[in-house]
Amino acid sequence: MASNFNNINLVAQENTKRLQKTIPDTMKSFKALQDSAYKAGALDEKTKEFAALSFAIADKCEGCIGNHVNKLIKLGATREEIAEIAGVAIVMGGGPGSVYGGKALQAYDDSTDA
Repeated sequence: MASNFNNINLVAQENTKRLQKTIPDTMKSFKALQDSAYKAGALDEKTKEFAALSFAIADKCEGCIGNHVNKLIKLGATREEIAEIAGVAIVMGGGPGSVYGGKALQAYDDSTDA
């Protein structure tokens, strides 16, 4: 049985495909912006993904949480690192950050069967 965050990721990916088909120029530009912003520079890619995850938690974007957690897993992030970033997001996002910080750990657990 697929996990909650696996389903959220699948739905988000399908919705992105809908947008790519309907507004291809906008989505190509958005993808180029993403590629540029996440490219390693003064900060490495993993650090940038942690920053993105903290915003995803604070902004309560489940699709974003799943996406950035999956990218962080590929970059070698641990569950403990995800938890610490959730802690930072809780400070920045207050009570809602604590709820969505737990969702980030759920996304990690769902993606790794921890």
